[in-house]
Amino acid sequence: MISLGILDRGSTVPLHEQLAHGLRAAVLEGRVGGGEAVPSTRALAADLGVARGTVVAAYEILAGEGYLLPRPGGATVVADVSARSASTPRARVETGAGEESGLIDLRPGRPGTTGLADAAWRSAWRRATAGDPDADVADTAGDPALRAEIARYLGRARGLDVTASEVLVTAGTSDAVLLALLALSPRGDRTRLRVGIENPGYPRVHRILRRLGITAVPVPVRLSAGLDLDAVERHRDLDAFIVTPHHHYPLGSRLDAEARARLLAWADREDVVVIEDDYDSEFPHGRAPLPPLHLLDPARVVLIGSLSKTLTPAVRCGWIVATGEVGERMRAARADLDLPVSLVQQHALALYLSEGSLARHAARRRREYRHRRRLLLDAFQGVPGVELEATDGGLHAVALLRGRGEDAERAIVADLAERGIRVAPLASYVWEGAATSLPAGIVFGYAEPSSVVLVQAIDAMLDVLRAHAVI
Repeated sequence: MISLGILDRGSTVPLHEQLAHGLRAAVLEGRVGGGEAVPSTRALAADLGVARGTVVAAYEILAGEGYLLPRPGGATVVADVSARSASTPRARVETGAGEESGLIDLRPGRPGTTGLADAAWRSAWRRATAGDPDADVADTAGDPALRAEIARYLGRARGLDVTASEVLVTAGTSDAVLLALLALSPRGDRTRLRVGIENPGYPRVHRILRRLGITAVPVPVRLSAGLDLDAVERHRDLDAFIVTPHHHYPLGSRLDAEARARLLAWADREDVVVIEDDYDSEFPHGRAPLPPLHLLDPARVVLIGSLSKTLTPAVRCGWIVATGEVGERMRAARADLDLPVSLVQQHALALYLSEGSLARHAARRRREYRHRRRLLLDAFQGVPGVELEATDGGLHAVALLRGRGEDAERAIVADLAERGIRVAPLASYVWEGAATSLPAGIVFGYAEPSSVVLVQAIDAMLDVLRAHAVI
């Protein structure tokens, strides 16, 4: 049996996390080699005197991190960690498709997908495709079963009292933002919508606004104070405001209860529709989640969510929750544009949600991402001239270099690319031409790569950041 150390049953650290730590150490220290089978969950549980579920949870953590490789119908084996971590990553040769092979892509927005296609996932898709497909789309708002499951999910996860009739299925967040904007009309005699946006903010929202010819009104988000509500309240002519109150994207601040009340009071006075992007509320990382703005003012706030962070953006499935007159506008716009999500996919996801599989998958991912976040915090702690932000929630972080500007930022991104690591420059989140006082910084995700690859990338990242930091 592998020597795993002693499990401390009096510790506040859960047994499955202690076990995962012991197994991880055994792999990293070379006490078990790549390709070697680990004991079955039943055998290891019996040897350690713990519940089999404890071992299953530990194996799931390590599989998600890349240390273990489950083999369908066979034994779970140890990944060949030493071969992957022996050297610093370097740029790879471009393939014929124009992509670079072997890059570590840390651009934010990519969750981990290893292990997603488990028995529950495969079963849901198998049953959804077992019968003849529907002859046509009966309801452009989405499959009633999926909308009902989304409503129940939001009740459990976000405390919302939502009915299926208030839910519209979308092809992810971008489609939801597009639909919400197309459903609104400019007030008065204006011919163009005026929409407030966070600056910095989600770049795809910038592109959608430009594509639709909408007048964007950037409002500053400060590193230390979050959304500038004084600046918000000076605007008297906005039709809508797009906001990420739970975990600002990308700086990581959130609106507390007082700020939320103030924002909604302003929106009520000025008759502004608030579009709330609740993009990563499933991963609060220990801090108590605040209720969505929609819960406080359902008639005025349009809630947008998706399965992109819990599953993958490749699923292309999300939702809008909207009530009252605003909700009627959203449903009319959806009917005009038609439903963009396959009904077969919706049937599969409805089954996946209804049986609790999404909740179990999200719980596993929370454990994995907590570990990766801890790796980040430990690695960046005390690094001179470098500050790590946005780690109180979600799946990304921002590394800042105070006293350095965009020239240094471009150089950092280029140097990392030379080492085979792809990140996003913080300046790419700023509305073009808008004033900003942000220092140089990079935005990167930590959910998609295995922990082994992530540690490798962090080491290279810190080398580059130290070289550019002002000490």
